[in-house]
Amino acid sequence: MHEVDLENKIGTVDQLSHNIWPPSSVNYKYWPKNPLDYREVNEEYTRQIKMLSEKIMEWLSKGLGLQGEAVKEVMSEYMMLVNYYPPCPHPDLIQGLDPHTDVNGFTLVLPNEVPGLQVFKDDHWIDLKHIPSAIIVIIGDQILRLSNGRYKNVLHKTTVDKERTRMSWPVLVRPTYDTVVGPFPELTSQDDPPKFKPIAYKDYIYHKFSKLPIVHLDS
Repeated sequence: MHEVDLENKIGTVDQLSHNIWPPSSVNYKYWPKNPLDYREVNEEYTRQIKMLSEKIMEWLSKGLGLQGEAVKEVMSEYMMLVNYYPPCPHPDLIQGLDPHTDVNGFTLVLPNEVPGLQVFKDDHWIDLKHIPSAIIVIIGDQILRLSNGRYKNVLHKTTVDKERTRMSWPVLVRPTYDTVVGPFPELTSQDDPPKFKPIAYKDYIYHKFSKLPIVHLDS
């Protein structure tokens, strides 16, 4: 994690979340009843985003020199968020989401046309330009851990607009809560030992959001 000046800004975002995969994790009582086609549209989007994410997981696996199913065997759940960032007359005093890395494996983000996502690189914040219909892929903590640090998690935040409403539809690809996540054994050796201690995903979440230390074996 990088040290960043947060400038004491207040984070503001309205958020809806619900599981979309696997079917056994979906509880439709948490899904909006309006618009009437919300369920139909989201189930189709789930099918499409799942195909994309599985291709990304294959690429991530092969990029590590592993068989194509390696990451998919760990990342088996999908949760959708709907983020609503209302306009603010003083955007210099407000930010949408505070600087953070995603606790999950990776996130697929579909934003509307209002820019606002920033990533931290080379000691400064970079604005991501809006590309129509593009889906943004953000690597999270669990891919960092699985890859033994070869893939880096992305520190990012969101801003708000003075006049326009910003919305985004992230899909979080993640392990089940009981899945123990640590470096793939094939990626460790005497010369490149494990950098992270295996830990259940639910325990990792608890430690991170409780701001408790998470053991890094190289620390």
